[in-house]
Amino acid sequence: MNKRIGLISACAHRLYLYRPELFDSLKEAGYDVTVFGPEPQAMGEEWLSPHGIVYVQLPLARRSVNPLAEHKAKRLLIETVKRQRIGLLYTYGIRFAPLANNAARSAGVPCMNVINGLGSLFITQGARGAVLRALVLPYIRLSLGYSSRLVFQNQDDRALFTSLRLGNAARYMSVRGSGVNVERFPVFPLPKERIFGYVSRLNPEKGIDELLRAFENVLKTWPDARLRLAGELDGIAPETKALLDRLCAEGAADYLGEISDVPSFLKTVRYFVFPSYREGTPRATLEAMSCGRPVITTDATGCRETVTDGDNGLLVKARDERSLREAMLRLCEDDAMTERMGRRSREMAEESFDVFAVNRALIGEIQTLY
Repeated sequence: MNKRIGLISACAHRLYLYRPELFDSLKEAGYDVTVFGPEPQAMGEEWLSPHGIVYVQLPLARRSVNPLAEHKAKRLLIETVKRQRIGLLYTYGIRFAPLANNAARSAGVPCMNVINGLGSLFITQGARGAVLRALVLPYIRLSLGYSSRLVFQNQDDRALFTSLRLGNAARYMSVRGSGVNVERFPVFPLPKERIFGYVSRLNPEKGIDELLRAFENVLKTWPDARLRLAGELDGIAPETKALLDRLCAEGAADYLGEISDVPSFLKTVRYFVFPSYREGTPRATLEAMSCGRPVITTDATGCRETVTDGDNGLLVKARDERSLREAMLRLCEDDAMTERMGRRSREMAEESFDVFAVNRALIGEIQTLY
């Protein structure tokens, strides 16, 4: 009988699209998977059932915490673990890690938490951010004390958890992000046109406001430059949406919405831009690197793991439109540097971010816990 893992994510319905190699590697190692997430049952089944993955909806919101809903979700999680004889819970992100650890403890199974970004908890600034952390961190500290393994995708997050005494440091491990399949994301020749690409949620925390304003100013120097964007609209301000619409109407930008064929998208762009405020290790950047694209990203947690400034791309200040604009102009002005950085991106993807090496490390840990 195959062993079963319960995998929990705030974006559960896209997991197979993003990480097919992990599911395939788990299957080869003798594991079946049940995925838990907040999306409607029909949506999760549509995306996951064709791949032999069971989906169970957790009645939770991605960005808010309702104690009654959390309790109901915990009971459902425990019941499903016992009914399906799930032997290990595995989470992505900080949102559902406390819930999963508490449920795992009650059900008597281990729990492995991948910290692939800390989101609004540490991005939110000022008094609001301080109050948020003061309220949430004690609960997280308590629940992560039950974690069997905390997996970090960058050294900054690991150091932060150590300083805040979150979880048991003896149970920490690190991997190089989620990795990238260099065969699924092959090298493409760089287009001659000055086309910038962005693939991710169009969300303020991903730097979409700064990107659009910086690009608008790049057009003053390079009126033939273009910007292509793909991903769901996610909480952007009305003025940001208005700027995006205007750039598209003028033919300077092209917004494609959500896409499934990322390699074909990356084939069409010369430069990749990802000005996020904070990440685990951004998958989108690794995919662009694998396709041989120079990368502009922020000198921020997670993002700086993917770029050596001046080698395979340029690092800019987070939340800084001017710094981003100057980097975009530098690439437009220097074709030789652009081509050299693109070659280095591919080399780094092959040498340091191989998805199969990451998966071997993760499954090796799972096997010690199951």
